[in-house]
Amino acid sequence: MQVIERTFSEFLRQPKEVVADLAQHDVVLRRRNAPDLYLSLAASDISRAKTIECLARLLRKISADSPEAMDDAIEAAFPWVEFLSPDELRNFAEDLTQTILASASVESFERVELLIDSWKNTAEILSDPELTALLTTPITVTDGRRVIPPPADD
Repeated sequence: MQVIERTFSEFLRQPKEVVADLAQHDVVLRRRNAPDLYLSLAASDISRAKTIECLARLLRKISADSPEAMDDAIEAAFPWVEFLSPDELRNFAEDLTQTILASASVESFERVELLIDSWKNTAEILSDPELTALLTTPITVTDGRRVIPPPADD
């Protein structure tokens, strides 16, 4: 479905015209000094959520049955995974499919974006050998004692 743009003031002045647009389009209401609003028919939104959940289930099945194919797809979609180790790439693939499926089940996708950004930040650090060395070197306190790392999140 195509998205059209209207101003928020148009919506306030001519709400029936903007609502009529929803029969054929989703509508982005542009606002000054505030985040834009997105209008869509409830049926369209429900359809999108069901489609995303279906795709998430397909991704999970592909990931389980053919991890290599999933890794290839992730490498094509996210070029920055080049800087991840094979184990990190597998962990990202598992995290991504699980988070997409969980997010689709509650129709809230902010966690997917957060997960992708977190892994991308990890890849960015790993792309810089000096930064990686700095962040993986043991830290010592001023009296020479070694700082104990926190327990792993297993």
